[in-house]
Amino acid sequence: MKKGFTLVEMLIVVIIIGILSSIALPNYMRSIEKSRATEAMNMVKAINDAIYAYAAERASCPPAFSKLLVELPGTKISDTEVQSKYFRYKLKGATHAQVPGTGCPGVVAERLGGDVYRIWNPYGSAVNGKRTLACNGDNNAAIGICKSMNIYTTSQP
Repeated sequence: MKKGFTLVEMLIVVIIIGILSSIALPNYMRSIEKSRATEAMNMVKAINDAIYAYAAERASCPPAFSKLLVELPGTKISDTEVQSKYFRYKLKGATHAQVPGTGCPGVVAERLGGDVYRIWNPYGSAVNGKRTLACNGDNNAAIGICKSMNIYTTSQP
């Protein structure tokens, strides 16, 4: 008696692996994107806190990222833009969302490449009494990312 697998058995195994990977891969990619967005959310909060500190000390808005007491990852594009691997942070990007007590516009994190979405702090909105970040996107996939983090809005920064 010969031992081994038949072609049909091998084909069934390949099909099962294909089905399982087609289910798992989108969930894996979504979780990776959510972790990238979480990193951007933390940076937005840190930069806006630094804007508040700068404005409280000097009674004016910071003219450049270099004036803030926060370490920014990435490459300086201009005085008001820094680009990391996945996001571009824009100082004074949230023109409709001023940092409370300062009159300074907040920062916006914009996803680079692929499904573009933006994250910022609207300051005027609160969910269950807690201030939260806001996110909107350019297409259904980007909007889906914002919705998966429960921070989707139709407004603009």
